Amino acid sequence: MEQDRIYFTKEFSQKYIQPLMEGKKTINIQVQTAGNDSTTMVLHVSTDGRCSLKKGWTNFAVQNNIHLQSICIFHFYKAAHI
Repeated sequence: MEQDRIYFTKEFSQKYIQPLMEGKKTINIQVQTAGNDSTTMVLHVSTDGRCSLKKGWTNFAVQNNIHLQSICIFHFYKAAHI
């Protein structure tokens, strides 16, 4: 894997991701593929307004055979507090 993180566009980040971050610039999140265990990653808002997944992305991508130019679909949601 040549890329150590994945970036989301500024528009996508501002509309869908940042509202879930409650004003924080960096949060830990759980990422998983269907039927597999989750992995903790860091979701970060950069100074240009884009969000990126890092610290764990490379291993996750390798383990799930995700490579450059792969198409990934993400579902972002805030889990209810139990």
